[in-house]
Amino acid sequence: MFDVRTVEAGACCEQERDSADGAMSMTARRRRAFQRQACLLSVLAAFSLGLALGVFVPLIGISQAASKGSIVVDGSPEQEPQQPALQALHHPAHQMPHFPTIDDIRSADDGPRGRYASVSFIAEEKLTGEGEDVLFHPKLEVDGFVERKLPSPAASIVQQMLAGSSKMAQAAVPERRESRASKFDDAEREEGEGVIRDGIYWGPSVERALPDGFDQRQSESWARYLHEAEVERLEIGCGRMQNRLLVFRDGTRACARYRQNTDQIQGELFSFYLGHLLNLTNLAPSAASIIDPEARLWAAATEELAGAQWKPTKPVVITKWIGNLEPAGIPQPFRPLERHLNRFDVRNITEGLDRPRDGVRRLLLDRLGPARDGPAATPATPSSSTSALPSQPPTPEVLERLVELAQWSDLIVFDYLIANLDRVVNNLYNFQWNADIMAAPAHNLARQTDSALLVFLDNESGLLHGYRLLKKYEAYHGLLLDNLCVFRRSTVRALEALRDASVGQRLNALFERTTTAQIRDVLPPLPEKSVKILVDRIDRVLGQVQKCRETFADR
Repeated sequence: MFDVRTVEAGACCEQERDSADGAMSMTARRRRAFQRQACLLSVLAAFSLGLALGVFVPLIGISQAASKGSIVVDGSPEQEPQQPALQALHHPAHQMPHFPTIDDIRSADDGPRGRYASVSFIAEEKLTGEGEDVLFHPKLEVDGFVERKLPSPAASIVQQMLAGSSKMAQAAVPERRESRASKFDDAEREEGEGVIRDGIYWGPSVERALPDGFDQRQSESWARYLHEAEVERLEIGCGRMQNRLLVFRDGTRACARYRQNTDQIQGELFSFYLGHLLNLTNLAPSAASIIDPEARLWAAATEELAGAQWKPTKPVVITKWIGNLEPAGIPQPFRPLERHLNRFDVRNITEGLDRPRDGVRRLLLDRLGPARDGPAATPATPSSSTSALPSQPPTPEVLERLVELAQWSDLIVFDYLIANLDRVVNNLYNFQWNADIMAAPAHNLARQTDSALLVFLDNESGLLHGYRLLKKYEAYHGLLLDNLCVFRRSTVRALEALRDASVGQRLNALFERTTTAQIRDVLPPLPEKSVKILVDRIDRVLGQVQKCRETFADR
């Protein structure tokens, strides 16, 4: 039988639980409703604050600029602003930026040195692609150098050099700083010489501070050394899977580049010859050789040659090992894709106007205003003091930056001439997928820690393989060249000499003089088709020089 009291007690418990669950459910609903209301109020408050900041603050800034001063707009002189920080705050952030090209500057209504002349372009845009396959997909690693052609456990040539010299580099840091400071101090003691000459060339103070690098004498010495040297062993390294690090009997090291076809061997060798004709000292000494187990050079390493699967009679390029290297990044003026490097950008760097000041990057529109020491308020003109570089020599810190940029001006010209795919074009192409790629170290580029020399490594895609892909990548090749308007005078003179003479004949003459008949039997000269493309690209570079001369040269 059922106990009636037990049943009644159970019913009461059920009722209490139902009421408790109902109360908890009501509490949860109220809490969620309160949270939704709080979130809505927060969004409304943030929207109201943003609206206030976006509307009223610029209006206050405009009213203050109108009452206390103004800027020069489209060449019309007005009073100077008293709050440049506020102007810099709302000018780039609330307007769609326009990045002028050199053609914009030349065609401006207010003359070649109008409103764009001294503006510091600091914004970035993504480079849109055409939906084609990705050329490279490097990963952003600490080392910054990633093999992207053939999967291989071996590190790239730059990684090998960096790894082999890391300890030496750490020990050489004090000497590096001391040597750089002494060189820059020597240049600073020269009075009355600017950093820009004739509006488009690096001046004497920068030229004197450039590192020595590898001249013709060192290249010839390396070629003579290889005629007498003996390879003791081959080690895995120097980039691609079949490349090898050579260790000679006297301890000297070198990187040997081996390929199944001759295109990349020709590209590496003739790119080195072209750098020689341009008087560039940033390319490590290189020479061609033939795999011959019976030759003195290879006789002691025949077993390792077989282990590396190097076939006899194949050509290789042997490049001298360069120590004390560190990764080299892309300088700030070249990271935004539409940023110019011209005499005005150099002036901004020299005066420290390209750096953030008080947390806000200072724009240079006010620099286009009237000269402060002049009696009349007239717009800036090419002959005014506002467009001239300072007569005082730059500080050592600034000079170090200019020395890097001067080497980059040679690098941009050189890579355009040979259509190098493996350096900056790699970063530019991948920028459309990775906005941070321009902050990564440049491929196949390193800096010598004890001299600040930039070393242009791995130029095997130049002059042949890169030329075959011009239709796809020419836009990236010309991107930096179109915005470059400061050159080394020696490089421009060498280009003019190559235009007047037959560059193909000179390159092949170097090839004949520096190689043996055995090498020339298996390694052909530079094809005539490549020579014609190179001539066209030389004319293209000299055309850019002329355009810059018409726009920025002193008059």
